[in-house]
Amino acid sequence: MKYVISILLIVASNWALADWHHGKLGIVAIGYDGKTVSIGQEGFTKSDCTCYSAWPSRYCLDTSRDTFEKEYAFLLSIKARDKSVSIYIDETTCKISAMYEK
Repeated sequence: MKYVISILLIVASNWALADWHHGKLGIVAIGYDGKTVSIGQEGFTKSDCTCYSAWPSRYCLDTSRDTFEKEYAFLLSIKARDKSVSIYIDETTCKISAMYEK
């Protein structure tokens, strides 16, 4: 029983560090390093993101994820079609964990 409680506490703590953000994309950009894909979303006002220090008010795709290229293509499609998207980020780093078209 104590293992179940421990697992639930770990999961709950991870949920507390992440949140969904909804709206249209303002910008999809490649960072100065040539690797980082940063995302600006309308209505997002956080200014202390650590995923790419040059742009502390933007989300970043995680280049280490197996789905990086699909996620990048998805975001470009959303931007090109001027659709809204919901993006789930780690609130500390602002790295994207999940997303879906609204």
